[in-house]
Amino acid sequence: MRFTFGIFAVFVSTALAGPLSTLAVDAGPCAVNTDACRAVINASACFNEFMSGGNKNSILNCLAGTDGTQTPTEKMCACTGCVAPVMTTWITKNSVCK
Repeated sequence: MRFTFGIFAVFVSTALAGPLSTLAVDAGPCAVNTDACRAVINASACFNEFMSGGNKNSILNCLAGTDGTQTPTEKMCACTGCVAPVMTTWITKNSVCK
């Protein structure tokens, strides 16, 4: 019995649809139309610069002076779904959002 690639692709995409959508929800909030989340998204290059060896304050300073009235910590915690998984791990490890 031979399966065509198209049938296989439909089966795999259907099987993964549930788990992948769950990951997106569990990642945290990411309201891209808010000042806080735009600031977090725009600061991703700055985060990358300090991820290896940077301390908590160095990374949070990437959000200082950006749009919005929230503190850098408030911005980061309000938009955890806007960052890469490695950053989410860093946020948890460093107790940024208590």
